Amino acid sequence: MLKGVNRQVLEVTGTENPYFEKIIFFVKPEFANEDHAKLKTQAELVAKKAKKPPRSRKTRRELRSLAVQAAVCLGAGAVITWIINYIA
Repeated sequence: MLKGVNRQVLEVTGTENPYFEKIIFFVKPEFANEDHAKLKTQAELVAKKAKKPPRSRKTRRELRSLAVQAAVCLGAGAVITWIINYIA
């Protein structure tokens, strides 16, 4: 959120990227008086280079938690299967 800040903003909507609908560029104050066409072409070049966002990596703690949950589920499934076979 921007409050009380005057900046030149350039918005690119035709990103040609399935992940991004639009990209908003905040122009540096020293380039605010540049030619609009030049700013637009530079923004479009940067927008074309935009790729899929990187995957978030799981921490060791999260991976350990997933492994424990999987082991508990497998154990519970084995116990339930054993009980069903023992009763029948």
